[in-house]
Amino acid sequence: MMFWANCHCQLNNYLNLIIFMKNILPVIAIFTTVFVWGSSFPVMSFILETSDPMILAAGRFVFAASISIVWCVYKLHKQNINFKHLLRFFIAGFIGIFLYNIFLNYGQQTVSAGASSFIVNCNPLFAALIGFFILKQKVTIFHWVGLLICLIGVAIISIDQEGGFELGSGATLILFAAILTASYFHILKPLVTIYGSLTSFAFTIVFGTLPMVFWFPETYNFIMISDNEVKLAFLWLALFPTALGYLTWTFSVGYYGANKASLSLYLIPPISLIINFLWYDKEPSLQTVLGGLIIIISLALTFYFQNKNTI
Repeated sequence: MMFWANCHCQLNNYLNLIIFMKNILPVIAIFTTVFVWGSSFPVMSFILETSDPMILAAGRFVFAASISIVWCVYKLHKQNINFKHLLRFFIAGFIGIFLYNIFLNYGQQTVSAGASSFIVNCNPLFAALIGFFILKQKVTIFHWVGLLICLIGVAIISIDQEGGFELGSGATLILFAAILTASYFHILKPLVTIYGSLTSFAFTIVFGTLPMVFWFPETYNFIMISDNEVKLAFLWLALFPTALGYLTWTFSVGYYGANKASLSLYLIPPISLIINFLWYDKEPSLQTVLGGLIIIISLALTFYFQNKNTI
């Protein structure tokens, strides 16, 4: 009798552990994403001091894409993936990986790491508005007001950056990158539900990296002649913000949904500022901090009033 009681107790403990891990895993995933993506902006700015934006993009994704190809071949062999879904993976990769990194990298040539992280993370508002215009999702008046306030914050940040807020300036390129990544969230969400985060991540990375193959030889030569600090920076970007970050983010989007998962991203700018200071001894300007605070406040108030309105 005592034996069965102990077995029952151990089984309950095991089940409770499984439930705990199931609940805590999405939280770990989303905070991992926030940290490694926050670190990417200072590292990218450091690499762009000596590198071309396309070399940065190709060097960042070639490692993750190489590993992902193996998984994609395995899944295609084991599972019949709908051609329309493959096309959707391609669109997600082309928009969310290739185009996003082009606009972000070129924009960050003239915009500081901290400012870039604040501007990019306007994307939760854009994700909601894309859901409204394209997916016919409900969007409150708070989103429209929040977007206006957010753009004011971006404009304040732009004052301190080269080119200001003129069309084609670094700030506007990064703002467009935010719109691209918001679109990427919605394109990928249904695929994560069907195929899971790992497969969705693999196909997206492969298709998104495919247009970068033309820059691979130049990227290889650049990395080979670079000093160890630049090589280490490329390695960090490839392993953590890219391979690990996109995987944990894809899992988070599949679990929470695009709109809810996007809320966590406003933690990225403060982390980026801290890392930029600790790693590269660069302090943010007053305009960057002020504009960034306005952006974060606009995001926080938007979703606070939205949730309060739906209760």
